[in-house]
Amino acid sequence: MNTSVLRYFGGSALLVLALTACGGPAKPADAGGGAAPETSATATPSPTPTEDAFKMLSSDELAEIAGGVKDTDSVALAVMPADKVSQALDQMMSLMTEVQVEPAECNSIATGTALKPDSSTTMAVGASTSSNAELTQTLSLLSGVDKQKLDGALSARGKEIADCGNLSMKIGEMSVTATTTGLDSGADTAGAIAMQTDVTLPTGATQSTVMTFAVKGGVLIAAQATGTGVTSADLAPIEELLDQAAALID
Repeated sequence: MNTSVLRYFGGSALLVLALTACGGPAKPADAGGGAAPETSATATPSPTPTEDAFKMLSSDELAEIAGGVKDTDSVALAVMPADKVSQALDQMMSLMTEVQVEPAECNSIATGTALKPDSSTTMAVGASTSSNAELTQTLSLLSGVDKQKLDGALSARGKEIADCGNLSMKIGEMSVTATTTGLDSGADTAGAIAMQTDVTLPTGATQSTVMTFAVKGGVLIAAQATGTGVTSADLAPIEELLDQAAALID
């Protein structure tokens, strides 16, 4: 399986499972453009956001926003070409059908399928050019999701984090366990939620994903840090990515 595109999608235990099952992490160039975690029991979202007008943005518009965001080294994110995004989505959708999650009611948070991109949505993905096997920072933007569906998915996420703190996942002959915890959000973007997923592999090694997400103007913004050395300390840098993207959405 081509992990060069899978690397940029996740925000859940599925990312680590995919990487391990398919042979390891990708390198940042594939984007085509250049300590124990401290956690709280449940996610603490930022203040309730004011109502923003929902709008449909094209993939090009989303890509422009992603390309306007800079990482901690003040370098603009490398934006994944549209064909790579499409390829990644196809691979992820195929992989999701093979994953078995226990308990079953945690499938949504484990596989990230609460809001699946489809023919009515547009998407853009950017990655920090300093990303490596130990730490990959990415930003995903999704537009075109029905407001009611989007609001419902976000409002349910806090409960999902609390109820699905421990789960197991299996794809083929490989099984992993995952622990998900809510993190206190420090993002300036209203309504932001943060979480961390630590996945224990059959070898005993652990890979983690710290993720923050929010909605601005109908665009779902998700920023994440993934890798073997990721801890809750990596939340602040990705919150900066999220805040920058939100500021670029009118």
